Amino acid sequence: MYFDVLAQVATQAAEQAAGNPTANMVRTFGTVGLVLLVIYFIMLRPKQKEEKHRRNMLASIKKYDKVMTIGGIIGTVMEIREDEVILKVDDNTNTRMKFSRSAIQRPLSVQDSENKDDK
Repeated sequence: MYFDVLAQVATQAAEQAAGNPTANMVRTFGTVGLVLLVIYFIMLRPKQKEEKHRRNMLASIKKYDKVMTIGGIIGTVMEIREDEVILKVDDNTNTRMKFSRSAIQRPLSVQDSENKDDK
């Protein structure tokens, strides 16, 4: 749909500026610039916002937070190093596992952990 409109505009611009190559070139660059601007705001900017949010989330993790890894393992943060996080995954056997900090999917709120305990 958008490409059809852009094609029509480009065709009309080419017909109007057939005698003036400079105007045709300016319109072509303008159209390309507009397409690149649309691509930036639709595709790239939301991804940058998401990455910034994830970096902030990983930086805000602290000791004794409950978190879920990308593999679905739920544990309590016992130690935080520069690139690693040590999670306590079983209270009975005191089992601890070491994960890369980027393996943390999300922190679990108190409500989330209470709901899992009730089930």
